[in-house]
Amino acid sequence: MPRPLTYLTPRSILLTAVGLILLALTACQKQLNFESGQTSPGGKIRLIFFPTFNGSPVLPGLSYTNIAGEPFSIQVFKLYVGKIRGNGNQPAEADGEPYYLLDLAKPSSLQIDATLKTGTYNGLAFLVGVDSARNVSGVQSGALDPANGMFWTWNTGYIYAKLEGNSPVSNQINGKFEYHIGGFRTPFNAIREAKLSFTQPSTITIKEDGLTTIYLRMDLAKWFDGPYPLRIANLPVVTTPGAEAASIAGNYVNMFSITQIEQE
Repeated sequence: MPRPLTYLTPRSILLTAVGLILLALTACQKQLNFESGQTSPGGKIRLIFFPTFNGSPVLPGLSYTNIAGEPFSIQVFKLYVGKIRGNGNQPAEADGEPYYLLDLAKPSSLQIDATLKTGTYNGLAFLVGVDSARNVSGVQSGALDPANGMFWTWNTGYIYAKLEGNSPVSNQINGKFEYHIGGFRTPFNAIREAKLSFTQPSTITIKEDGLTTIYLRMDLAKWFDGPYPLRIANLPVVTTPGAEAASIAGNYVNMFSITQIEQE
């Protein structure tokens, strides 16, 4: 038989009230932890980048022709991407390394694995370059280790993208061309953000313990063809921050497109 309320002593009422308060505080703490991301569940995402030139795979030493009809071959292509984010009603930044160095010479570097908070997203975004704070944060490790050959000085910061090769239209020794793009200071800030919408399907749902693989094409033809038409004959070398570097960054940020999405 339930115990009549009249039999509850002041002590039992007090203990019950304290117990309820502790339960409420525990629930609040769990909610706070979830909102801060400390215990937020996540699913794995895998980004696989394919360097192409007008639909053809890019391989070191092969010959390509840009929109101006200039033939050239590519020897080096490196690019920083980072701060990967799922876009939607509740955008979320992926957990994992803050930056990744894509390197044509290292195929394994073209695959990025990270964890994204569970939820539904309609697009993907990521920085192309390195944020200004990390440009002046002293010696760093991993992808940002200066040993990777993508760092100028503590004053000029990181090289965000590097494209080197040879072309008969270049006036440099051995027809060499070099584009080392960076810079974080106004008015020649070369940090860019790529924003891509999902189309097929228009949304994806990240599930805990699931794996979502997103295939991305990087069309290097955009390096030469964009708001700033780049001609090797006119400008074969850019190796410092400045107006040309910022303009070329405005070209290559448009080279990304999503070709396929797989979910397991």
